[in-house]
Amino acid sequence: MFRLLETAVHVEPLEGDGLTNVLHLVTLADGRKAVLRQPKVARDLPKFVVPGAPEILAHNGRGDVLVEYVEGRTLAEALPVPDEVWRNIGRAFGKVHRVGLLHNDVNLYNIIVGADGKATLIDWDNPGQGNPLDELAAFEEHLYLHGTVLPQAFWTGYGYVPDLNLLRTHRIAGCIGWLASEDWREWEDDRTLSPHLLARVRNWRRLLARWLADQLRTAVLETDGLAAEVAVLQHRQRPEHRHEQRGPQHSQ
Repeated sequence: MFRLLETAVHVEPLEGDGLTNVLHLVTLADGRKAVLRQPKVARDLPKFVVPGAPEILAHNGRGDVLVEYVEGRTLAEALPVPDEVWRNIGRAFGKVHRVGLLHNDVNLYNIIVGADGKATLIDWDNPGQGNPLDELAAFEEHLYLHGTVLPQAFWTGYGYVPDLNLLRTHRIAGCIGWLASEDWREWEDDRTLSPHLLARVRNWRRLLARWLADQLRTAVLETDGLAAEVAVLQHRQRPEHRHEQRGPQHSQ
């Protein structure tokens, strides 16, 4: 596949939480470590060279990539982390956004936290251009799925705090888009996913649906006219119907 692999002294499967790639940890002849990342479905090569991203050592037309290995733990594994780490994560996002790029897959498994607190964004499979608020909203969404939120230390590292109401609007739009995407069907059909990973994505979908329902419900109640209309409609309903309507909310 790659000439560098012909001289590798050790290759082993890399246990991880990736949903779209097969990973191997490779020890090269010169002692360097690298990750062989092979997509389950062929894809185009990255379109940009990103400053600060792990070095790509080799790649091919199918989308297989041999990339520099980054020592550390994923943010998902490292949580909770101190403010210093959050500031470094904010700096990493800010560095990318200031040059006009987005990572486009900012889940917690694509952020490596080193022993020294350094934060590195990995898996640059699909960088692109766009609105940084979409990426920040997506990061907030993934943090929610892991039971936490963006602390002030992140914004200190990032450089500024955006309009939080506008960020919330981007997150609602992104959540709707994700729930309507083909990701969930593809994961359900993927026979290589472990029961653990399949249970995780199913739980993600439930959490996203619950969060979105809460946001839309809050938006309605924050609008005086609509809130009054909702109150009238609820008053006109039979008591047993109101009880049935509340039931699923509690069961979530």
